[in-house]
Amino acid sequence: MSKQLPPFVTFASGAALLKELDLVDDITADGLRYHARQNPDWWRFGDRKDQLPYLMAGGRTRTMETGPFLEMFRTGPRRGGKGNKPQPDK
Repeated sequence: MSKQLPPFVTFASGAALLKELDLVDDITADGLRYHARQNPDWWRFGDRKDQLPYLMAGGRTRTMETGPFLEMFRTGPRRGGKGNKPQPDK
């Protein structure tokens, strides 16, 4: 049985989901925020016209579409620190 993914994630729920799906060794919401600020070349969410927009939930909570968010960690370049785990050869 596969898990039903949420349609959107926040930085906090996104970090937890990345760990749960074993796409990273470890990451925090602050780690995701750091990458969002420091790596605009691979971050697909933001305020620029050519990026997917953050969707605001409440006052200052930014959300991202789950599908593109996860895809970024499945296929994107390695992030600094513990980053994404190498995928096993199939």
